[in-house]
Amino acid sequence: MEKKATVYSLWIMILLLLGACSSSPRVPVSKTKEDVEAPAPVATNQSSNQTGTPAQQAVDIQAQALAILDKACVSCHSATNVQGNFGSLDNVEAMIASGRYLVPGSPEKSLIYTKLAPVGNMPPSGAMKPEDVATIKSWISGLKAVQVVPLKDTQVLDIIQKDLQLNVPVADQNQIRYFSFHVANNVGTNEAALESMRKAFVKVVNSLSTSPVLVKPVAVDAKKLIYRLRLDEMGIPVAVFDSVMSDFYPFSQQFVNTVSDSTALQAAQNDLTMRTQTGTTNYLLRADWFIATATLPVPYERLLQLGTTQAELDADLGVDILANLNANRAIRAGFKNSGVSSQNRMIERHSQRNGLSYWISYDFARLDAIENIFSNPLGPAPISQTKAFQHDGGEIIFQLANGMLGYRLVNATGDILDKGPTSIVKQNDAPSQFLSAIVNGVSCMNCHNAGLLYKKDEIRAFALANIGAFSQEEAQRILTLYPEEKTFKDTMDKDNAFYFNALTQLGIDPKKPDPVNQAFRFFNRSLSKNDVKEELGISEATLDSLLANEPYRTQWSALRTQGFISRQEFSLLGSTALEQSRIEVNVAIPVVGEFLATPDCMFASQVQMDNCVIANANQPAPAPGTAPAPAPAASMGNGKGSNRN
Repeated sequence: MEKKATVYSLWIMILLLLGACSSSPRVPVSKTKEDVEAPAPVATNQSSNQTGTPAQQAVDIQAQALAILDKACVSCHSATNVQGNFGSLDNVEAMIASGRYLVPGSPEKSLIYTKLAPVGNMPPSGAMKPEDVATIKSWISGLKAVQVVPLKDTQVLDIIQKDLQLNVPVADQNQIRYFSFHVANNVGTNEAALESMRKAFVKVVNSLSTSPVLVKPVAVDAKKLIYRLRLDEMGIPVAVFDSVMSDFYPFSQQFVNTVSDSTALQAAQNDLTMRTQTGTTNYLLRADWFIATATLPVPYERLLQLGTTQAELDADLGVDILANLNANRAIRAGFKNSGVSSQNRMIERHSQRNGLSYWISYDFARLDAIENIFSNPLGPAPISQTKAFQHDGGEIIFQLANGMLGYRLVNATGDILDKGPTSIVKQNDAPSQFLSAIVNGVSCMNCHNAGLLYKKDEIRAFALANIGAFSQEEAQRILTLYPEEKTFKDTMDKDNAFYFNALTQLGIDPKKPDPVNQAFRFFNRSLSKNDVKEELGISEATLDSLLANEPYRTQWSALRTQGFISRQEFSLLGSTALEQSRIEVNVAIPVVGEFLATPDCMFASQVQMDNCVIANANQPAPAPGTAPAPAPAASMGNGKGSNRN
């Protein structure tokens, strides 16, 4: 029996190795005459030590330092939890502005360094690793004070209106959308953080693309704060994109010509021209908002057009899991400790219709007989009649045509989940508002920044050591499904090579911290008075006038004492504040509301995030019954909700 099983195993190995011999495809990159040159590609097999140009090193070390501080300190020092009168650890610009917490070039004068143990007493959980402290010191030593050259929204309109006229044929203008980092610039974000956000933007754009061609947005200004993007190059229909923006974009505004100010009049004319030529009110979007929101479950799934069930996605990709398992066209690895799942985990590879990879994990809530993959490695039930496990849910990772990765979380019946229940899977380094949950889209991009995560299979060795526990047919199937280690690893390495190739062409090093995760944290940071002033595009005196009156006097009271408010607190009143403080602007409220992950909505349901919508103070509350009820605590629930179409 063992000899026959070995023949089957060798046959599978030969087939896979033949496939692995072909080189990974090099993805073409969309090119235009204004195409911005990407940073030089970085070899993907290098260590995580600082390499590259001084500018790239600054980007890398800042990302590493912020990740360390976020994990160790932000839970006690943000706008939602102010300990020791310090609530801005997630806001670099505000710490610098304080003159105490972060002094560029001087770690010995920066409280976030001098308070660290063993010299200080932070964090309370115990001293950081010496190498983490060294990273923070090195980052502060290399920081330089930022000389802010503000870019007003009226100036942004001038720039993009000229670009549209000069560089885009009339027939193509309805496909054009502009994205701006001008608010991030105006609050004093340093160049390292801006460059990281640019990388995050290009990564998100290509992670939402169904095109086989990598897309490089075009910078239309000298400082690379404003980018032009063609929707048809991403394969996103205009109607789909505009529908998502209309539902969720909270910063849509119209410049009106009812004032006598010449700048405002010109802005109103530019605005009308852009709306007419692009055919949309949301022709200009905040890039920092887009990165942080288009990677959250509902907007992400709608933009990538994933369908409403696993069955729809599988049919679209040409994947038939049952047929593949029955025909031995899939391979697996099973193991005890994944670092994500609390119980056993299994990962399984299929091929899409186009030959690209489709990986699915099987995750479990318990370790009883039917969920023990060592005793029952041939599921999932009812695909196999004997030795069949029953899982509770899993993660799907599928290769996009351009080499990037797409993600989906599902329960055992194929219903879509926005996040995994923390009783089964967790993200230990998640942003604090996620409450350790793995959120589809942004969490997956962070966890799989370096590609598919290899885990050595433990099932094959277990089956061979306990061969008497299985029938001859069962043993044969096990040894076919769970190949030799080299076969499995070579297959995964080949899939990762395609992904690494795509990232390298986009100027992103998969061995460095995920830029999307950093940009998400930036947008959701605690907001200072200066941040709010720049978010609204008003003067400090005008903001002071707002803060002297209700509802801002009460709900934004922290800003009156040099404190901070959360992104959620800003979103509740931001549009109203803009309407009241800028007579030259009319605000368009999003149809559904701003999609924002908050501790409140994350706590409300184990698996759903449809209720993560912030309705503005001027916006009617959703009709009773439109928000989905929380899923039962003991299940992976049903992720379908009201904002998915």
